[in-house]
Amino acid sequence: MGEQVATGAVRNGRVVLAREEPFQLGRLTVEPGTRQVHASQRSETVEPRVMQVLVALARAEGAVVSRDDLIERCWDGRIVTDDAINRVLSRIRQLAGGIGEGSFSIETIARVGYRLREDGADERRVVPFPGAPAGAASTGGIDRRTFIGAAAGMAALGAAGGLWWAKPWAHRPAPEASALFDRGTLLLREGLPGQVRQAVSYFEQAVRVDPDYAEAWGALALTYSHQLEGFDAGEAGGLAVRIRAAARRALELDAGNADARLALVFITPYFRHWAAKEAELRAVLRDHPRHWLAHGRLGVLLYQVGRTEDGLAQHRKAVAIEPMLPVAYGYMIGALDTLGRVQEADELVATARSRWPAHPLIGFATFEHLLSSGRPEAAAAYLLDPDARPAGMPAEAFAPQLRLAQALAGGREPARAASVAELATIGADDITSVDFITPAFALLGRGDLALASLERYLLNRGSFGRPTPIGPYTRRYTATLFTPPVRSLREEPTYAALLRLSGLDSYWRQTGTRPDV
Repeated sequence: MGEQVATGAVRNGRVVLAREEPFQLGRLTVEPGTRQVHASQRSETVEPRVMQVLVALARAEGAVVSRDDLIERCWDGRIVTDDAINRVLSRIRQLAGGIGEGSFSIETIARVGYRLREDGADERRVVPFPGAPAGAASTGGIDRRTFIGAAAGMAALGAAGGLWWAKPWAHRPAPEASALFDRGTLLLREGLPGQVRQAVSYFEQAVRVDPDYAEAWGALALTYSHQLEGFDAGEAGGLAVRIRAAARRALELDAGNADARLALVFITPYFRHWAAKEAELRAVLRDHPRHWLAHGRLGVLLYQVGRTEDGLAQHRKAVAIEPMLPVAYGYMIGALDTLGRVQEADELVATARSRWPAHPLIGFATFEHLLSSGRPEAAAAYLLDPDARPAGMPAEAFAPQLRLAQALAGGREPARAASVAELATIGADDITSVDFITPAFALLGRGDLALASLERYLLNRGSFGRPTPIGPYTRRYTATLFTPPVRSLREEPTYAALLRLSGLDSYWRQTGTRPDV
């Protein structure tokens, strides 16, 4: 690798992509001149600065490259913020965990710099990772329930899925533990359904390898908190114990560990605790104003209480700090739809789909955006286009959405009635699908069912579906109340009762705020 990289360039001089020869990183072929990387039948084009930094790290052949050296070689010595460098390194790590999986990783050497480690080039590197099942990082197929519950999944992840807050500290983690930590954080940034459990496994292995690794303990506690979504009360109680134990260990090692503090905030749900949780999140952000996940989670909370503009501002801060957050983009698209800013939402959908064309949550946000903006024909066409919809999605995964869009586009009563019946069956089977079925009921002219489904979901009462007990750890999300289709029902007595009995009216009185729309 070294000789190829050196050709046409001074090894420690400025990186000029047009003069760099192609080189190999494991199974990955890197072509600096075209800014492309290739693996098997896949190719990806990266930004110029990302390619420059990748070349600079590869030139070093395993040696540590300082931030000053990176600035000199890739930014021509100009003044560069830490955020700019972090964004580029974050993108390279995403490459390493995506198309370049199994080829290389980027190791952070605290207070010194960065080192590119080529898989197989150093016998100290552990490949494959211990305890990881074959293909564990692959998302596989997406079933019907996954797509129907995608909005609930977005709420569950709450912009999770990324590199945790990086805080310089004295302890240098063991290389094997650091590699496991990197693998877990890359999985979470992607925000794909089904990856949280595997990330937990990586973090658990990391702290077994290096029990003094505070950053991994904090990440473990925070990832446990994501597992609280969808668990029953008994299992959630067990998770709460594990969250507290991991967070306690992280804080013993690093009293300022932000991930551990956040994990403790997330043990109990936002639902009916909005004011307290908002205060706790803002306290974390006062100490860690550049923690993107704290901004993202605060944004999620603000959507739940109808403060959509404020929530959107928080997610904009999150992506300004860490741009490659697909779930945050999904939230922002939904927020713009709620605020009626269709053109801005169109532009954001285009950006998100260009960055993550196969991501299921971006797919869900695209479909919901087309429906909410009065384009059911376009929504149906999107689901029917195999090149447009997310990859790995079998026909049955999106059949209810397709029939809904077609019923709304055609306007024929039999098709609308059939869609209503199908949605009712879905809701009776899984009341947590309300983020999909409730606005759909409203669009189909069945406001009575929209409110009945919310009554069951939020208050566990009424005639819709079967009883669903709400325990101390049960997650319930109220942002659906403020979506345009459901908001049209606000003159109904049941709508006012939902605001009062769910505690939203109390939150607004306590905080002196009101919903935006």
